[in-house]
Parts: sequence; structure tokens; C-alpha cells
Amino acid sequence: MQRLEGIAEVDSDRVIAELISAGLSVATKFQTPDRTWTLLVDGPGDAMSAARSLVPEDVDYKPPVAALDTPLPIKAGPAGKFVSARKIGDRRILFIDENGRDFIREGGSRAWRNFNPGNIRRGTFAKSAGSIGDDGAFAIFPDEDTGLEAVVTLLRSKSYNDLSLVDAVFKYAPPSENDSKTYAKFIEDQTGIKRTTVLSTLGIAEIRKIARTIRQIEGWSNGSEHPNMPPSSLSADTQAVASAAASASDWMSTAISESQLPANDRTQWIDPGENPRILNYFKVGAPWFDPVGGDEVDWCAAFVNYCLVTAGYIGTEHPGARSFFWNKKKQFVSLPAPTYGCVAVRRYDPFTDPEWKTGTGHVGFVVSSTATTVTLLGGNQSDTVRTTTFPLEEKTSAGKLLSKFVAFMMPVGN
Repeated sequence: MQRLEGIAEVDSDRVIAELISAGLSVATKFQTPDRTWTLLVDGPGDAMSAARSLVPEDVDYKPPVAALDTPLPIKAGPAGKFVSARKIGDRRILFIDENGRDFIREGGSRAWRNFNPGNIRRGTFAKSAGSIGDDGAFAIFPDEDTGLEAVVTLLRSKSYNDLSLVDAVFKYAPPSENDSKTYAKFIEDQTGIKRTTVLSTLGIAEIRKIARTIRQIEGWSNGSEHPNMPPSSLSADTQAVASAAASASDWMSTAISESQLPANDRTQWIDPGENPRILNYFKVGAPWFDPVGGDEVDWCAAFVNYCLVTAGYIGTEHPGARSFFWNKKKQFVSLPAPTYGCVAVRRYDPFTDPEWKTGTGHVGFVVSSTATTVTLLGGNQSDTVRTTTFPLEEKTSAGKLLSKFVAFMMPVGN
């Protein structure tokens, strides 16, 4: 029995007809809340493999940059306009620019890391003011000017415009979280604007002066910014492989910890429930992708990305197994054979597209191997995080290739 998910309503009749034509029977079908169809099909092994090609891999949403969803490599270069951002670790923010390049801002103050001089909280206002992400609590803006202008816009909004300076401060920085009296006095002293002044009576230049003073109070200390790319000197040489292999425990410890969780915590739940841990794998490993199908959307790649990013390594920012095969940033060193801790990529028929632009596959971490098999620790293996042994190649009795491992690769640091 095989489960085919994410079939658009307009395509459902065609897919069912093609499944029947291929010698398969549709055991049941049901529609999910997102109006797509899920089919349970049964039949001969070769026909089952062909069925996978009738439904595209579960990548139904556009990334912030089209370049993220193609096999083309990401070229190094200076940062362009940032279009997406998120927190990926303690005091670390990942930015993606309009060219698909990644940059890390780390250390420094929270306001600096987020380009958020006023420490404006995430939400509807922040998005309307140009935020491109959040760190879980506070908005992240694409640059300092946008973040500073967001403070200006907020102070000129209906919520603040008719308040006195001191009342605006007590609302902006309430006593439950701040020393509001000192906050208001500092603004008054630095700007020369009396605390009793109503904001609506001020010109834009004076409001911007208040915003710059808020930047001082909230704290603006620089950290470091650097490309999220592996060192250009790293290549598929012996030293690089050895160096990367020595670090395998970093991401493997995360993967092992996940596999040792109680079964209910690491397994997809029966509808209508959704396992929040699995949804978080997507949030960390492929944040632009919204798994409308919940924890039933293929999540093997999201799990591997989660383990890598959590351990401080470079993921693929993509929910598909094929994104590892692409190796767009050259963040993986190709290996001639499986070794402990490396990423193993398995591809399913058809194999007609050498670039693997679309199609299904599986990805996980190697824990052991033989001459004919590879054992992976991965997610979405029997709907859970566990170890599973796969053949190097899977063929029908007639010799037709159904699946095979197409890459073994070791992550390298940035």
C-alpha cells in the first residue's frame, strides 16, 4: 500500500485514471482541509514505483527567492537586498538576499542582529512596516533604515499620535518590562522635547530624533556578519573529508537525541492532530515552505536540515531530498562510499532528468553499510525518526530500476 498526498483537486481525476491505467487499484481517497486529495493505492511493485512520478514532490510553495528551488549553484558575492530572515541559534540570525545568498549576523545586541533599532515585536504591524522574519519574539527587518523607519511609523500611528511623549514611552516601554520614567527622561534630555509634548504636534524630523534616541536606549552594539558559505579552500580532498568526518558527532548527536525521544514525540500523528515537533523541523530547516498537509508531508529533508542547522552547519533551505543532491553552496564534500555520519541521498524512478529538477527521493544520515545495503538514521522512516536499512539499488524482477542511492556527502563547516 502506498500513500500519495498533495494532489490538487483539478488533477485528482487524471491521477486516478493514470493509476488505474498503470495497473494499480485505489483503495481509498479522502480530501484534506487544504482541498488536496490523498490516495491509498495498491498493486505490483513496478507499478507502485511508477505511481510516485504521478504526484510531484511536496514542494507546493514558492521560496522567497526563486534560485532556492533550482539545481543552479549559488554564486558567492556581496550581500544584496535581504528578503527573508530567521533565528537559527543562540544570538545568530540567518538572512537570505535577493540572489539566494545566505549571510549570518551573530553576537552584538538583539536590536543590531535584527536590524530592529526599536526592538519592535513581531506581528501585523511589523510586517506592514517591512519585516522579513522574526526571532521568535521580535521582528527582523531587511536593513537598519527600514527598522528605524518602522519606529517612526509606529510613533505617528493612531495608537501613539495623540499621546504625550511620556505617555507614549509608558506604552512603548511599559513599566512591567522597563524603567519607563528613566526611559522618558533620557529621551527628553537627548532630544530637548518636553515629556508633556503631544506627538501629533511634532514634525517628522523631531519624530525621527525620538526614534534615534530609542535606538540608543534599546542598545545597538555591533556583532559580526559573514556569508553562510563553506570556506572556498575546501574541496573534495582527503584533508577536507577527514576534517568534516571528525565533526560528524555534532549533527549526529542531535539526530540520535531526536530518535531517542518517546515514540509519540518523534512520530507523525493521526489526523486531525499534527506533531508540532515535526512542523518545527520545517520551520528550522525549510522556513519558506508551509506544510499545509501537516506532519504527513514528506519530512525527511526537513529533519536532516534541522539536525545540521541546529548543530551550526549549513542546510539546504529546501524541503526536498533532491536539494542535497544539488549541493548548491558546495557545503557538502562528495564521498565515493558511505561512511558514518554522512548524508545519504536516495532517488526514486524516474531517472531521466540528470539535474533532478523534480521528483521524489529520501535523505538521512548513514550509521552503517554493507556491500549491498545502507542503514540510515532519518526522519519520515515509517512515519517516525528511526534507523532503517535500504538496499543500494532496488529493482523489479524484470530488472527495472526503482530506486538507488545517488550521493553520499559529508557536511563541512562555514
